[in-house]
Amino acid sequence: MAKKKSNVIRYRKPFSLNIGFLIFAAILLYLAYHVIAYAVRDKIQVFEVGQPVSLVENTTYTGLILRTESVTQTDAAGYVNFYIREGNRASVGSVVYSLDENGQFTQLLSSSASDTSNLSQENLSELKRSLTNFNLSYQSQNFSQVYDLKYSLENQLLSFVSTNSLEDLEELGIDTTYFHTVPATQSGIVVYYTDGYEAFDPTSVTASSFDQTAYQRTDIRSGQLLEGGAPVYKTVTSEAWSILIPLTEEERAAYQDTTSLEVYFPERDLSATVNFSIITGADGNSYGQLELSRYMVQFVDQRYLQVEIQQDRATGLKLPKSALLEKEFYTVPVDYASGEEGELSFTQETYSAEGTAAEVIQPTIYYATDELYYLDPSEVAAGTTLVKPDSSDRYTLGETASLQGVYNVNRGYAVFKQVDILDQNDEYVIVRQGTDYGVAVYDQILLDSSLASEGEILYQ
Repeated sequence: MAKKKSNVIRYRKPFSLNIGFLIFAAILLYLAYHVIAYAVRDKIQVFEVGQPVSLVENTTYTGLILRTESVTQTDAAGYVNFYIREGNRASVGSVVYSLDENGQFTQLLSSSASDTSNLSQENLSELKRSLTNFNLSYQSQNFSQVYDLKYSLENQLLSFVSTNSLEDLEELGIDTTYFHTVPATQSGIVVYYTDGYEAFDPTSVTASSFDQTAYQRTDIRSGQLLEGGAPVYKTVTSEAWSILIPLTEEERAAYQDTTSLEVYFPERDLSATVNFSIITGADGNSYGQLELSRYMVQFVDQRYLQVEIQQDRATGLKLPKSALLEKEFYTVPVDYASGEEGELSFTQETYSAEGTAAEVIQPTIYYATDELYYLDPSEVAAGTTLVKPDSSDRYTLGETASLQGVYNVNRGYAVFKQVDILDQNDEYVIVRQGTDYGVAVYDQILLDSSLASEGEILYQ
């Protein structure tokens, strides 16, 4: 039997929009957009202006030490033994060293050096003091100083032993025919090394003079065999000494008018005010010469020395460089303003079909000099004609000049404030305090000026 056909037609419900759903979706999208935009955008950060400070610049140099040094040579070949410790002062006629031509006395000293019973308590205290001073100033990057200490202690020890032995010379059976002592012919600080810089002329300095890898130093030790006429010791005859430092062209220009500097020696934790001058070296480069009258003895055993030049620079308000920006302004002669400071106004001349009219305007003044006021271009238009008070003179706005400044955000929106930069380094600037139309202590400024524009509301 054939299937019976149905005459029922299914009713299709017409599509209708739910207004509530659309509104909810729109709100959801709006919120999502702003949440995402807030999450990915650069965050607005504020910097609070603090009390006036100074930028302190410490520049470290490795300097070349120059002194008034006189080298003494041996009269004959033989073994030398010293009686004055390095860094101590010798007076004229005092015994500096002995010359042992046959080695008899030197052999006796070497065998006695290991016997500390020959040393007085004062001798032992001096050795301990030398080790303590070295330990306080030692830096691992200057390991070569350990060898200098070794030679110095050897000289100290042998000088103690030899000084004590001189008193019993005849009893020890020393043949004085081959042994004699050598007195100092001039007074000064005794040093037992040579390096070729003893008579160095400052104007002979070149860049290679500061290459410590090529530096050659010859230490002279007690018990050492020297040829006749060989350097045996040197005497520093003056407390005055100098340090040469290399200068870049920028540093030379910066120090051009400088006659004194504050310096710091980190190795000994010492500071001093020194005379300063710029000289030209043999290679045509510029070098600084620091001249001192004290602390020579502390560094008498060194030719190279680390020195920091300390400069307290201009004092003012410290601002981050990232806050700085430049803005263009219209300039107008100060003669065209009228009224009291803080309420200055200008007379603008306008033209219409009815004729010429005068209108008083008060645009914001962002900066002022003795000759010009700086007006915001957003408040006045190019071509605006201003009338000079009590005169028929006219001035048409058009000349512009740029100012450096920051965005002040004290009121929640960006307001340009001009700054007068006195000094700067890589991260900060020092600006003059108390300037008209400028920033003040406790002002809130935008840390990154690129994140806003003039008048933009940042927060409420």
